[in-house]
Amino acid sequence: MNRRFILPIDEKYEIKVNYFIDSVANHIFNTSDFFYIHQTERAFYFQLCKKNSEIVLGTIHFTEVASDLFKSPTKGTFGGFVIQENIDFNVYEQFIRTVDDYLWSIGAKKIEVIMQPMCHNPSLFSLTYNIMIRLGYVVENHELNYNLVVDNICFSAKINHGNRKRLNKCLREDFTAKELDYSVYDQAYSVILENRIRRGFIFSMKYEQILRMVSTFPDKMKFFGVFHKDIIVCSSICVVINPFILYVYAWGDIDNMQNYSPITLLANYIYEYAQKKAFKLLDLGTSTILGEPNIGLMQFKKNLGCQESLKLSFSKYSKIMITNNK
Repeated sequence: MNRRFILPIDEKYEIKVNYFIDSVANHIFNTSDFFYIHQTERAFYFQLCKKNSEIVLGTIHFTEVASDLFKSPTKGTFGGFVIQENIDFNVYEQFIRTVDDYLWSIGAKKIEVIMQPMCHNPSLFSLTYNIMIRLGYVVENHELNYNLVVDNICFSAKINHGNRKRLNKCLREDFTAKELDYSVYDQAYSVILENRIRRGFIFSMKYEQILRMVSTFPDKMKFFGVFHKDIIVCSSICVVINPFILYVYAWGDIDNMQNYSPITLLANYIYEYAQKKAFKLLDLGTSTILGEPNIGLMQFKKNLGCQESLKLSFSKYSKIMITNNK
């Protein structure tokens, strides 16, 4: 496992496989630490580099999640290709082509790639789409993602009238929001889990898995909560995707909070936190499941000032599988 080798591209560039070189141009789900958590027997960490150097220009990892099915990422919100800004288009295409060729050469029957939402990097999204479609990939799934631009405008000016009223009511009623410390992470998780169960949704990560992420990425996992009379009534788990993007992985409130909607106060606090930490984008996640819209959730995020953005999953089947399916 993790055998090192090099895939040549041309006289200037090569792909180092399983070298795990530190890279500035990356997001949390493409880091070697995240790769280590979920790797299987056949897993590959591809890094585009200048020849005979450790200057990383691009990264992606693939893991065999079932027999001859390779996926980026194994688990996680998204994976996909990450590259440095202003990389030559031909070099980027050769990076993707070489990785694609290698996976087929070792017997892949299907390749899946979950891309970052378009809002994270519209240029990278567009370039990748163009290359992968021409390589024979198809859009396996399409979701609507919601993001909030972080700038100098205050949160209350971005939200609708109803949410401003809810925000002011929470403040009048002495609800308080703050960043949480480790001692109450379990309470924060329980609030979200119970909220999901109550609404008939599945929470994909167990508490032990959350703690493993906290242990692996102590500076990138952020917990926030809202309290009323020393009782936690609302909480969130956020992930620092990169220095510019903060992702609200999950949030929820306890039962019988309809008259207050402390989520609005929590969103306000997270937005102000993002302002102070110089994030440029708050990612509030998808509001569709397998492309089907959750109208209530979509409207909720729109009322918080969010914008829509596409999040795509690509797949490609081997010619053998296509022939057999026919």
